[in-house]
Amino acid sequence: MRVLHLASWYPNRIHPQLGNFVQRHIQSLPEEVEGIVLHAWPDPCRRLKRREILDRIDGHAGRTLVAYVPDRPPRRWRMERAYIRLGERLQREGFRPDILHLHNAAEAALPAVELRDALGIPLVISENWTAYHSELGRNFRPKEERLVRKALNAAALHLPVSEHLGRAMADQAPEVQQRVVPNAVEDIFHPPAAPREKEGPLRLLHVSSMVDDHKNIRGMLRAVAAAVEAGADLCLTCHGGAGVGGAEIPEYRALVAELGMSDRISFEGPATSEQVAHAMRRSDAFVLFSRYENLPCVLLEAWSTGMPVIATAVGGVGEHLGRQEALGLLIDSEDETALKTAILTMAERKRSGTLADAEAIARHAQERFSMASVGRQIVEAYRSVLG
Repeated sequence: MRVLHLASWYPNRIHPQLGNFVQRHIQSLPEEVEGIVLHAWPDPCRRLKRREILDRIDGHAGRTLVAYVPDRPPRRWRMERAYIRLGERLQREGFRPDILHLHNAAEAALPAVELRDALGIPLVISENWTAYHSELGRNFRPKEERLVRKALNAAALHLPVSEHLGRAMADQAPEVQQRVVPNAVEDIFHPPAAPREKEGPLRLLHVSSMVDDHKNIRGMLRAVAAAVEAGADLCLTCHGGAGVGGAEIPEYRALVAELGMSDRISFEGPATSEQVAHAMRRSDAFVLFSRYENLPCVLLEAWSTGMPVIATAVGGVGEHLGRQEALGLLIDSEDETALKTAILTMAERKRSGTLADAEAIARHAQERFSMASVGRQIVEAYRSVLG
């Protein structure tokens, strides 16, 4: 089976972590699937010529072609043309895919429709984008929404990462069939070799972009302080904050000092996947107080290490956390009192030795979110389209 992947977001030399969840979806595919990934991104380098093509190998996922275009208007048009040129290059080389897979209907949306028509093959679309959720204040730009709608209606199948996102996609293209395929978790996220420490404070962990509008960091910090004031013995370690979120970390540290929590709350900055996996194996519970999400990878990663979570009922989070009590505690967004209560509950569970069944949590995650499991789900989706 041959698949041509168009990835609107994908790790590149400008943004090494961009769309790493897309990369994991592609890398989860078994070796029977021969794939080529196309990606385009603006490069601010002033000396950049009209276009530059880089080839690299991503394991058995196959070849990845990245086109860097000048970072000046019209950016979207430049990126769209780059995708088309890459597709034409592959046709000249004799690559004939069976399926066209668009990952996130952003800048690659229009090229996906044009290549679908030129190649005469079915198009499937995976989505993680929060812009679908207008009820949460997330919105497409007018032209962008028209292109997204065109791509969604041209598809033979949608693969949203959650039921919640699938409903938003159906508003744009109600006739197209769907299969929910969750994000995939790398194999480095696994339980610790020895059981977690039963003594000492509750060790909370938070990993994110650290953008307050999205993750409600300030609300989380206030709730942690309130839980300590109510008697909880705990510490909170926060990882992340590269880029936009990093600018806010000094403000978070100032709030922590104002709350008198500097000895209990720390900010460790950006972390690699390996460092996050290590931190998860050393922590007792994960906390995510987001205002909106689809299906955040960090929750799936936390479960894969056997750790329970406290998270808000936004996006697709409740589709897993709300249906499996053993996975942790589900609370309402913006409800700092509920977060304080959940933290107190977790602290009491640790004190009494009933915090979580780590093996059961990890097994649940392995069955649903491992690379092998997600890869099988995507292949089954491909086969359902090919007949």
